Amino acid sequence: MVNIDSTFVRIDRLMGDFVIAGTAPGIAYGVVSDGSLVHSGGAGVARLGDTAAPDANTVFRIASMTKSFTAAAILMLRDAGRLVLDSPVSTYVPELASVTLPTTDSRPPTVRDMLTMSAGWATDDPWADRQESIDPAGFSAMLDGGLTFDETPGVVFDYSNLGYSLLGRIVTNVSGIQFQDFIGSHILGPVGMSSSGFRLEDIPADRLADGHFRRDDQWNVEPWAATGEFAALGGIASTVTDLARWVSVLAGAFPARDDADAGVPLRRSSLREMQQGSRFFSAVRGVDSGADYVHGESMSYGFGLVIATDERFGDIVSHSGGYPGYGSHMVWHPTSGLGVIGLANGRYASPGRTAVRNALLALLQAADAPARKIRLTPAAKDARMRVDALLDAWNDQAADALFAANVDSDLPRDHRKKDIAEAIAKVGGLAGPAQEITATTPSSVEWVRPGVRGRLKIDIQLMPLARQRVQTLGVEAVPEPDVALRDAAAAVVTALLGEDPQWPAGVVTDAAVDHAAIVKGAAAARSADAVRELPAHPASARSAFDASFALRGRSATTTLKVVIDPTSHVVTHCSFVTAADAWATRTVIVE
Repeated sequence: MVNIDSTFVRIDRLMGDFVIAGTAPGIAYGVVSDGSLVHSGGAGVARLGDTAAPDANTVFRIASMTKSFTAAAILMLRDAGRLVLDSPVSTYVPELASVTLPTTDSRPPTVRDMLTMSAGWATDDPWADRQESIDPAGFSAMLDGGLTFDETPGVVFDYSNLGYSLLGRIVTNVSGIQFQDFIGSHILGPVGMSSSGFRLEDIPADRLADGHFRRDDQWNVEPWAATGEFAALGGIASTVTDLARWVSVLAGAFPARDDADAGVPLRRSSLREMQQGSRFFSAVRGVDSGADYVHGESMSYGFGLVIATDERFGDIVSHSGGYPGYGSHMVWHPTSGLGVIGLANGRYASPGRTAVRNALLALLQAADAPARKIRLTPAAKDARMRVDALLDAWNDQAADALFAANVDSDLPRDHRKKDIAEAIAKVGGLAGPAQEITATTPSSVEWVRPGVRGRLKIDIQLMPLARQRVQTLGVEAVPEPDVALRDAAAAVVTALLGEDPQWPAGVVTDAAVDHAAIVKGAAAARSADAVRELPAHPASARSAFDASFALRGRSATTTLKVVIDPTSHVVTHCSFVTAADAWATRTVIVE
């Protein structure tokens, strides 16, 4: 388990503040790490008049968090060959065969459309939440009355509780088992969620958190709606302890691997399929709130789950729930296995953004969690070492065995050998083994070889056949900057990225250098919160007198380029260029 214990006090405070703000009478919460519930607690009360706080075994309605169970049931039937995701919904719900489509050129909505919230029906919060108890005949009559489309099917994200209720009807029709019973026997039971279900009579009264709504500045108990045909949108009641098991199952599907797949309740490939963004719906840029930096993220809907691609931590999976009497949120980071669950007992009082999501971000920051973990292919690991051997002592026979057929076509062998020899000479010869090994994919590797007067930057990409060979080889010399260039660059960074930006008095420039343009470029670097000291090594360099340095910011990198005259050391060129980084920004290689 990563070292996150120091963050638990902060999480307790976040959850307590949620209740103090008057959002709900109480909240129960928990932290998941490496498949276990490692911390839990509660704040406020489960029932009016109580003094004890709810805990990890207190039962709440989880509202739309139910949708991940509904999606899992559909995939279970798909995996068994009993339904096809791209079939029209009417294949499994005959009442929809007569529904009028929004345009004459529209195709019918499919099962996949409903899973990804893109069937096109009008968004239906909070109307649908009050329909849970409808019986089968009433649901059929509702469908016979027709439906309104806001969009043509399969084009736009529109959150649809009706769509997920129809998925519940599909589970019942295809399996021959009532939806609630199918979820209980095929998912809740196998996962070990023994305190979860749909029916009030199955919950011990002393463990139930009453639902509440606020009116006339006081809390009132919300009546419990009996389970019915709309249960698939949000009808499950559960606990933090049980949901920790569900989050562990979902997060535990990553990474793909060769060890035995227990298939509980789904095979890992199907669990991963649920957690892939299928329908984009929003994006927000990162902002500096003063006390903290709020990360930018891109949001998509998967199968019963929301996937946010965070600019620092990569994919974060979640779902909120809002219901008469309750609000809930579960969120996890598949790469690290860290997750947080929060269950509240106030109407639509989702603790997602203000408490649970912030708690997960605090955990990820404390753990310095990577955005991705990459496992290099065996061939990529072997090729990196074989390329190093070529750089140390070129051997044509070894190169023949390593290179794909395109390599010599892209750059003739003699020319490549000449370029590599010149690059090595430019850094004064090689002076040590590989350093800073990174990867962009399992078949693409980048690393550095130190030289006597600089570094070599090397990258390879392997082709996708079973016998992988190197299809690209890049070798770039980065000479160590002259002392005069480094001193000038350091002075420019200190002066122009500081509190009172102005050109450093001790740095002499050629008459052609545009100081105003440089100051303007530095302003963009400051707004991106670029680092204010020169990195130890340049990102690139044409010579000891012409170098570029990468100044990292929160979500952007500024490139400072400085050129000096080799004799007079006068600065002949200086520029700041800021560009946004690609998400996500930190990756680790797992051997």
